[in-house]
Amino acid sequence: MKPQPALEKTPLPHNIEAERSILGAILLNNSALEQAAEIITPKDIFHEHHRKIYLAELELHEDAVPVDLVTLCDRLATKGELEKAGGAAYISTLMDGVPQVSNVAHYAHIVKEKAELRAIVKAAELAQRQALDPAANVDTIRTSWGKSFNGNGHNGNGNGHGPIGSSLMDFLKMDFPPADHLVEELIPRGGSALIVALPHRMKSFFTTGLALACTVAGEKALGKLRVEKPVRTMLVQVEDHESTVKKRISDFMTSPQFLDCDPDNLWIVKRSDFPGFTKEWQTRFMKQAKEWRADLIILDVLRRIFQGFGDMNSPKDSAAFLEMVDEIREETGAAVVLVHHENKKDADLMNAAAGSYNFPGWANVVIQFKRKTITPDNRVTHVEIEVDNKLGVSAEPMRMVLDLSSTSPLRLEAIEDGVGVSDAIKRLEDTWTVRDLSEALEVNKSNAYRRVEKWLAKKLCRRVSSGKKGPRGGLARYEFVSELPGTLPE
Repeated sequence: MKPQPALEKTPLPHNIEAERSILGAILLNNSALEQAAEIITPKDIFHEHHRKIYLAELELHEDAVPVDLVTLCDRLATKGELEKAGGAAYISTLMDGVPQVSNVAHYAHIVKEKAELRAIVKAAELAQRQALDPAANVDTIRTSWGKSFNGNGHNGNGNGHGPIGSSLMDFLKMDFPPADHLVEELIPRGGSALIVALPHRMKSFFTTGLALACTVAGEKALGKLRVEKPVRTMLVQVEDHESTVKKRISDFMTSPQFLDCDPDNLWIVKRSDFPGFTKEWQTRFMKQAKEWRADLIILDVLRRIFQGFGDMNSPKDSAAFLEMVDEIREETGAAVVLVHHENKKDADLMNAAAGSYNFPGWANVVIQFKRKTITPDNRVTHVEIEVDNKLGVSAEPMRMVLDLSSTSPLRLEAIEDGVGVSDAIKRLEDTWTVRDLSEALEVNKSNAYRRVEKWLAKKLCRRVSSGKKGPRGGLARYEFVSELPGTLPE
């Protein structure tokens, strides 16, 4: 028997004529756009030319501009995509022999069905790659894919024409596996994460150390993180010059902490490998990630990745960018981490990212670096880290310590009960509020509340007056006790 050809070599389902008919009908009668938009999105379009044309038609409609051959070609030319969409000559042929506009919904359903079939093919391809992995774990694959591939899924009557959804009681009886994590409490498998920090908060040291530490399974990656199985990471580190990245990796790998890392599980994409986040680069990158079987992709840093893509503050530009990032996630099955700069130092966790609110909204996990401390000899740096995980338990606030002279140059530690007391005493008045503490230590209010609760339990401080504003007593005032028990952590 001849071997079964690889799934990726099988032509993906599509219907070019249905796509052409939709685009042409919209040019002839703009009312067709609303019919189509109720059924399909640009991601459902298979042909790249058609996808760009449909997106431009949607943009014109959103801007209340009539969609015709002139306005469409002008919009594509303004975006620098006219030739990439086939050119004006090709676009004009879309109106040739277009069937009745009333059939647009029918054609849109055809395009939608083909898109869903492509999604099934890609999902099956990813499952196949996971199953053929020599280190494959059946339980992990089952958790990742649920019951989709063993015939027990809740898919109506099995022919694609069953009811959509289920009753409340049937839904409550269903068994859904919990979200699986590549790095426990930090990075969900196939998910999205956003690292946010002000400049010089050691973001790239963290991503490099994390990528190296996760090449092997263990309970104490970076001293604290649980990694169930080795993670294959593609580190796109375009913030720094290649020589800087090389030195950082070399410094880590020559230390005892990283001697056991598996170099075969880390792939470096350097600055010269990145000409810009274009569709062509994205396609090449996805192919590379699939062939290499990446579990995790780290894009460091967003400022450079986004450069030339548009306005980072624009909801439309940021949404289009994140759609391309999600396409990488969906195509490869890998989790994606975006490394980004903070908007301002006193912003809370979900409002800290610079640019559009789409960025924190996109992420399943937001990781914020706060409160940088440098020792007098300028060797050890401490950065506090807070995590908001929408798909599971969030990691407890922790502290990252960088000390290249140590046998463990990059490690994570739990924030001890007394951390920050010494600094707070120096920076605060005799009595203070949680807001004062938040500003003095450059942490958000939830972090400050946690500290105060721990300090009260340890009798390091006491409440001197109750606040009357808010359920948590936001105006309550505190003072440190005159004699602090024990030795305070630095």
